[in-house]
Amino acid sequence: MIKAVSVAGLETEGTPFKKPSVQLEEAARTISLGHLTWIECVVDNIVEETPKILESLGINMDASVLLSGYVSHYEDKEDTLGLMLPFVVTGANKTQTSPLLIFIKKDLVVTIHDDYGGKITRLYNYSNTLLRKLPKEPESWADRQTILVARIIDELSETNFSILRLIIERAEQLELDLAGARQIQKDLSLELSDMKTSLLTFLNAVWATYDTVQNLKYGDAEMISDDEIILGKFEVLLGRLDRQIQMSENVMQVVATGINVIQAEVSNKLATLIVWLTVAGTAVLVPNTLATIFGLFPDSEKNFYWMIPTLVASTVLSALITYRYTKRWKVKSFGMRKFRSIKKKLRYS
Repeated sequence: MIKAVSVAGLETEGTPFKKPSVQLEEAARTISLGHLTWIECVVDNIVEETPKILESLGINMDASVLLSGYVSHYEDKEDTLGLMLPFVVTGANKTQTSPLLIFIKKDLVVTIHDDYGGKITRLYNYSNTLLRKLPKEPESWADRQTILVARIIDELSETNFSILRLIIERAEQLELDLAGARQIQKDLSLELSDMKTSLLTFLNAVWATYDTVQNLKYGDAEMISDDEIILGKFEVLLGRLDRQIQMSENVMQVVATGINVIQAEVSNKLATLIVWLTVAGTAVLVPNTLATIFGLFPDSEKNFYWMIPTLVASTVLSALITYRYTKRWKVKSFGMRKFRSIKKKLRYS
């Protein structure tokens, strides 16, 4: 179902106009009125509704080709340019992507998305201010729509960047939990796994957006301007996306360090258990051996007065020696100094 259709654009004399909440048929009739027309569509099912919208607007492009891309896609048919870019959305500690479809024809830009694309809808609310700044000359049609598309992609990039901020806040809270041991290890491990998945989803989305923006800048599409100054807007976008990639990789290192800390703590607890089992086993083994030997003595019942203290003393002595030796072996084999340095690095990173 098509939830909302809004139209904005420039009339022939360069005056911006905006028509929120119109029918798709009225939006199709508006195309012939404007110097530039931007049609914003919100749907509940992109796969089913996009072909209907394209048919009504006279756009000859197969939407399934765009939607077949992994996260993003770029399809150039000379008189029509189609883009699919990912919105990154999060909820219940899970992150996923939702597509934004952009179709570009001469003097026409169409955006189609679901409810997750609310930032694009908010950008539409300021369309009069945005469109008023576009070139007014009739021969500048490619410049106008290129600037508008660059602004839409920039808004999508900023929306995705806010998701990274939420992931970083979760990472900071995780550092506090690791430093203060306020959660059990099972909860921390699950949190780390969810955070790593969210970061990978975000990285995939940013890399996909980066590739699409590069195609726009260097693909020489007919619907995109050839002006170097206007194409420089895509270069700015690439720089922002590159910084987002670097920041997310830094957060990924923090998460990886947290995983190492938890693994080290688990190994440390296992080593401690081995120590006590070894001590207990050795403490029982030595006096048991001595008791077996004493049992071979003739008239052993008469020698209890010195056998019992000997067994007690051997038990205590063997336990102490085994504990000291096993503790020294545990520290060397599991690298406790390295573990403490990793935990300190995580706490102050």
